[in-house]
Amino acid sequence: MEKKRIYPNKWQSVPFSFDLLNQVENRDKAVKELILKSEAATELHVSDMMLNITQFSAFDAAGNEHTVADFPGQSAVTLRGISSGQFLRSKNVVSLPEGTYTKLRFYLANEGNQFRYWDGVQESADHFGRLDFIIENGLQIEGNEGPEVKLWFDFVPYKWSSHFKPFLDLFKGNKTPRPRLANSFGN
Repeated sequence: MEKKRIYPNKWQSVPFSFDLLNQVENRDKAVKELILKSEAATELHVSDMMLNITQFSAFDAAGNEHTVADFPGQSAVTLRGISSGQFLRSKNVVSLPEGTYTKLRFYLANEGNQFRYWDGVQESADHFGRLDFIIENGLQIEGNEGPEVKLWFDFVPYKWSSHFKPFLDLFKGNKTPRPRLANSFGN
């Protein structure tokens, strides 16, 4: 009996993407990448946020608020910093009226919100009704944008030692950590 070898990986060398038609249709339109900053998050050394978002809006240069998306229930989203390589995509931001936008605002549900700091400590952030993020260099909507926008969050990266935090906590006593938030983001 003769042995035949089958190499299934050979057929997988063709690149495939689920949004291939969308990419071909919009190949000449560049995807905008926005860097979102929060001064308070930087001061507190926040590395990521787990938020239950109820509404998402943008503010134009004149200070007018434009609703980007409503989330009927709670929509849990994890926001991670640029250093993690993760970002959020939004197709709704490019549908805003033409103009210049300076800030994005996330309205939050009353529970399920947490901040994780650069040293690995987590803290509840349920007392915030909203969080504002400044768009670095602003956002100009001209009507010929690409199909989506990438949202990058400028958070403080994790400390090297935060990966060993669970192990180090075994050797610490039962110290109750002081809350760091203390109305830092303002409501």
